[in-house]
Amino acid sequence: MKKQIKKTVLFSLFLSSVLAFKVGDQVELEAYLNARSSAQFLKSSGNIKTQLSAGTKGEVLESKKMNSGNYGIKMKVNSGAHRGESYWLYYNLKDPKIKLFDAQHREQKAEQIALNKHQAKTAELTEDQTGIRAPEESAVLVAANTAKFVLENKMASQVTPPPTGADCAPAVSAISSNISEEDYTESDVVEPFREVPSSPLHSTTCRTMQGGWDQCRHSDSKKIEAFQLTNKGPNNIVKSNEYYINRTMSFEFDDRARSEMKLVVVDSPDDTTSHSTYSIMLFFPRTVLPAIKKEGEELIVTLPNKEIVRYNANTKEVLGGVFTEGAMVADPKNKNKAKPADLKYTGNGVMIRSDKSGDLPYGDIELSNGSKAPSSSTATISKKGFKDCKIPSKDIWYTDYQKGGSVFIKPEFQADKGMDDFIKKKCGFSLY
Repeated sequence: MKKQIKKTVLFSLFLSSVLAFKVGDQVELEAYLNARSSAQFLKSSGNIKTQLSAGTKGEVLESKKMNSGNYGIKMKVNSGAHRGESYWLYYNLKDPKIKLFDAQHREQKAEQIALNKHQAKTAELTEDQTGIRAPEESAVLVAANTAKFVLENKMASQVTPPPTGADCAPAVSAISSNISEEDYTESDVVEPFREVPSSPLHSTTCRTMQGGWDQCRHSDSKKIEAFQLTNKGPNNIVKSNEYYINRTMSFEFDDRARSEMKLVVVDSPDDTTSHSTYSIMLFFPRTVLPAIKKEGEELIVTLPNKEIVRYNANTKEVLGGVFTEGAMVADPKNKNKAKPADLKYTGNGVMIRSDKSGDLPYGDIELSNGSKAPSSSTATISKKGFKDCKIPSKDIWYTDYQKGGSVFIKPEFQADKGMDDFIKKKCGFSLY
């Protein structure tokens, strides 16, 4: 018994040393987090200044252990639109969304792995030639090849990569079955690479492309997994061009999986996250990955059901296709909050949409007592010529705590057949 207690204590001390960040630690967010002006994390605190996106990096300035055992982390932002600003973030030990990040260590480790592989391969080649080379000559050969490998990689790292975005490969007019994952660009119209994500959902990093949109990539693999259009105003949709006031449309396809294709629309009337309104839209049938290309002064977006939306390349206003768009306006019940985005779908497919103020409209929410419960938001299933069908969002999405608390479509709906059977039963119409 004493031995078991000792093991438990040691394990607890180990966890504390791993999870309690130190001043100066470099960290990265793995999900969207509320950024607060003080270390008060109750909903009633009213101190949320903005929301930091997944992939945001920063430096720990201070940490504070809460009565619950979780932590408040004060972070100086080192990347993105809030670079140089400092905020308090909530770190939940059971659902961590902040990780240590050391870019130099990662780079050195990757170089060392590549070097080890090269040395092993060179050694194999040398062993094959032992009959014609003396041992000391073989050793010289390994050293020379290793030096050449290091020099070539150092020179390659200094070469400026070719521009992407507007200079991507030209779009294809039909689904191309011979495009590999490595070849995929936003302008290609291709089938999803897999049905479901092969790992928990992860962070992405975004940068603005020459074509005028933000391209978002998996932080580790560098695969393109989203593109985002931001209307910053002033125009007919976003009346002001003040900082933080915008409408964003993010076309996401995590792990390039069919089940994870969605459009996330955020209307932000000011710099307070709780005032923003989030909308999730799914389009069926899910046939191709979302794609984008520039034609003249327009951006052409292909939806998962192959239908097209046209945008003004400069302002990011909807010009035509299967979307119509209205201005961002305040909620009549609360002037500080935005109404759900006035974005209507006019195509011939099926759309599922869910809206919520201050947070994403799906997945579990944390209650005041620390427990969790499914989101109480409603999803609307619509198809031209049929009456809208409303269901609880929890009927479609669930939170998987075995995969880091990521939110997924339920397994029975990951393929279109399962979703079609569900909609026929619930709503009386088909995906097709």
